[in-house]
Amino acid sequence: MKYKIYELSARAIMRYAVEASSGIYTYNLSEDATNRCISFSAPTMQDDCALFFQIMCVLHGDDFKMPVGVDIIPDLSDILITVDFSGIFDRQAVQKKYIDRQIQAESMFRPDGITLDFGKGAYKYLAFERSASMSRNSRLSFIREDFYEHVRRRIMLGMQIGMCQLSKLYAYNGLMLTSGFRISNMDIWDEKRIVIVDNPITPVYEAKYITVEDDGSDNPMRKYHRVEKKDDVEVIEFDGEGLVSREFAEKMDIEFCGKHIHNSFQIRMPYIKGVVHEVDFKSLFAELGVPYIVDIWGVKHQVQDVVLILTKSMFKGFGWMTENGLSWTEYLDRCKKYHHSLYISGVNQVESQEYTELNYQFLNTVPMTAEEFRPLDLTLGWKHSPEEDKRHWITKDTEIAYWKLAADPTSRKEYFLNALNAQNADKRSILLAKILQKNPLFINESIYANELDNKAKSLLKQYAIGRLNIAGDNRYLSGDLMRFILMLVKSVADVDDEYMGVMIRLQNECYRETVAYAPGAVYPQSESYTLLRNPHIARNEEAIVSAPDYIGLLRQKYLSHLNYVIMVDSRTLIPERLGGADFDGDMIKTIADPLLNACVTRNYKENDFDTYSHQSSIPLLKIPSANALACDANDWQARFETIKSTFSTRIGQICNAAFDRSIIAYDENSSAEDRERLQRETEMLEILTGLEIDSVKSGIKPDLTEFLNQKTVSRSSFLKYKSLVGEDDSREWYEPTKNKKLKRFFDSIDWDIVTSNVERLPYLAKMLEENTPKIKAKPAEDAELFVFARKSGWKELLDSSAMEYMQTLIADYEEALNRIRRNWHIGDIKMIRRNDIERILYARGQENDFTTDELYAVFSLCDARRINDLRKLLTEEQWHLMLPEGREQFLDLFLPYDTPQQYYDFFSDFRFGGYRILGDIICDLDDMFTAEELKKNRLHRKGDSAFLKYLIEGYEHMRSVDYIEAVSKKCRTYINGIKTKNKASMDLDTALQCAIALGKRKFAFEVLLDRIEQNAIKGR
Repeated sequence: MKYKIYELSARAIMRYAVEASSGIYTYNLSEDATNRCISFSAPTMQDDCALFFQIMCVLHGDDFKMPVGVDIIPDLSDILITVDFSGIFDRQAVQKKYIDRQIQAESMFRPDGITLDFGKGAYKYLAFERSASMSRNSRLSFIREDFYEHVRRRIMLGMQIGMCQLSKLYAYNGLMLTSGFRISNMDIWDEKRIVIVDNPITPVYEAKYITVEDDGSDNPMRKYHRVEKKDDVEVIEFDGEGLVSREFAEKMDIEFCGKHIHNSFQIRMPYIKGVVHEVDFKSLFAELGVPYIVDIWGVKHQVQDVVLILTKSMFKGFGWMTENGLSWTEYLDRCKKYHHSLYISGVNQVESQEYTELNYQFLNTVPMTAEEFRPLDLTLGWKHSPEEDKRHWITKDTEIAYWKLAADPTSRKEYFLNALNAQNADKRSILLAKILQKNPLFINESIYANELDNKAKSLLKQYAIGRLNIAGDNRYLSGDLMRFILMLVKSVADVDDEYMGVMIRLQNECYRETVAYAPGAVYPQSESYTLLRNPHIARNEEAIVSAPDYIGLLRQKYLSHLNYVIMVDSRTLIPERLGGADFDGDMIKTIADPLLNACVTRNYKENDFDTYSHQSSIPLLKIPSANALACDANDWQARFETIKSTFSTRIGQICNAAFDRSIIAYDENSSAEDRERLQRETEMLEILTGLEIDSVKSGIKPDLTEFLNQKTVSRSSFLKYKSLVGEDDSREWYEPTKNKKLKRFFDSIDWDIVTSNVERLPYLAKMLEENTPKIKAKPAEDAELFVFARKSGWKELLDSSAMEYMQTLIADYEEALNRIRRNWHIGDIKMIRRNDIERILYARGQENDFTTDELYAVFSLCDARRINDLRKLLTEEQWHLMLPEGREQFLDLFLPYDTPQQYYDFFSDFRFGGYRILGDIICDLDDMFTAEELKKNRLHRKGDSAFLKYLIEGYEHMRSVDYIEAVSKKCRTYINGIKTKNKASMDLDTALQCAIALGKRKFAFEVLLDRIEQNAIKGR
């Protein structure tokens, strides 16, 4: 279910600013002006979230229920909007135009807000909330004034919050904007059912680490310098994670997906965020003979009543609740009063993984030789399986996977047959597997061959950008949950000595510091494992762990089902080493490949690594906590300054700057001086990345001038390639195609002298495809596949009326799919001339004065006919040759009424090919209107048969599913009711025979898939 939410450009809104007094502006936009500010390029449909539900409750009343069978809810389109502030607060206010722009934008945050009209009358809109991703992209929601206080009271549970760290308040209110699935069970708001426990804090003594210290100022943008320390570090155990009972997990999961297949849930509740893992703690505590647990306030709770055990670190509103004098019971009552609920924002993957994907950043930091990466004597393609070479190298698993998909007949069949043993395989995959199991000759049918080909191409693309297959998997990072249970029992033993024996039993189930427990792993056990997390920038950011020597009885019984979790000792610095991770749903990769782990371990062994204390002379990179200043939450100016300081993110830029340096820093062929200098810079950039990520909560950003504004190293060829393949296919007529750009890239490099393993990846992937012969699928004859086709003259024996009917039906089916496919293609048409306009703006130095969105919006109220007429007039009147006075007269006649003067001046400016701007906009809009008209006419035409109309209407009512699935389902339903000319019903097997006789196997696989196995010949 999605909501219709408009996005407006702040820079377009600011065109209508009126200065009321010095430095204060007002915004009163008419319906026409409002429509001109709506962004053409932004999506208008957004997923459900807790905030949307709360607004719907204000709009429709507390008895509001989520509608059933509705894909799009338009109710909020004039109540809540998103405003794009990019190009305003993400620029340094040093030039006058940026200073003026930020002063104008500041007035949008004033208590008077902005007045907009979406066609239902003029309303004031006030600055409201934003999620972390919105903050990174300089977006902020605005809400209608008459909803502001009602909704704010509901999401803040009626709490009064005055002086506080405003950036954190925004961050935690912003959790309401996290997309998720609402669990309807309202009985959860009971202090007996939800228990909050404290997080233990454990010191790690004399830890070596690299960190940064700020300049001591109170500025929201601060300079940092690098320092190395050896000091005690406090660790918050089980930060961000809790437990959910088996019974409640089952209820949640059945409501979420219809069955109980998940065991770990990322959850959102009012001021509560984190992940809960399903543990049958009721049975466990009964077995241990412990009847209760103790919460953070010292209150005892009967274990059998509890469904959620949350840690204090998950409860972001703990301090505000206390300040408001609320008890936990009163807090939960308010959650119930305002109809809040638990939202599931993520769940674990069901199937166990044998392989995970490496990333190029990690590959670049691992100390490995060219022989370990890919031996130089290997051929660049394969005429036999790479498995026949007994050596092991890092790219081998990826090359084996490609060989299996492209060239190995047995593996191509296994790709589909694996669905028979998969826990979560869909019906289609199972049917395809059963057909192939019965007769392997079906593997050459297009439905199988095309899927294999697409999978092989996808694998090559991943290979080229460093996403290599490697033994391992992806898991939620967690503290050792047996130690979590021990923590709960300790709170009881602290009160009652009789449970000390239980503590000893649980302690015996726990492991030493560097052991990690990964239940359900399907890859071979290794001596050591490497844990890593994205983004991975420097060599100091992985952890080496070992598998347990034994699995205790309690652990096996109560934790072994959590096959998407890796449990590490919560008292160690492992999370800190993984880029400052915590346990609230952070995903990490577990690498089980012996060769790669040996390469990583080698680096640590050479630096005095102690496997027991997790200490090494390679210090970890520690991201410091930046404490934001306390501000008044009711002061609009304080709120504005907080929002301003947290807008925009430069994470991608920092990662690229770090990667360019790390190419040299970790290349043994570089000079020792360059390696040392750039390694230090790479490490510092990693820490600054963490500060940039945390700035959404802290409100403090690092000053990156010396790294991003000064080019000290060249852009790596790998990043150039990655940028090229990431481009879309739209281009100007004079620009080379993507394929030509790629050819030019490969031809420009002497690959024999490239020494970096990562920079060789694009070339290796290209050579693998070109030098590995692929299987060419040749479909078998009918008589080799179908029982009915073995009879001599079987086609002539088919009922002629049935054949005639099926021929017409299949023709209509194919026509329906073709129309929908063309319709989809039309729907992808974009404003393709936008890039040309942006180039001209840049050349004229106006890229910060006008946005393409606002320029297109000038014509937003012109209808299709008006735009088409303008397109013709531009040619007929020879706009591109007009003199200045002629341009002004033309614009006076044809620009929409009440267009601001600045646009007349802008369109009249022909510098740097500026005459093209007006034409680009009008041509794009005309193409858009033409496409919309085509879409109307492409699906339905005069003279369509009743059946064709039936199929297309089936697609129109099921747009949320795959169109082939929607149309084939309607077609199948129709066949079930067919009567032939002799009034006999046509059974599905007859329909299948007719389809095969007509040479329409594709139709048979799409519509009659479940009948193929019963009619297939049993092969060898």
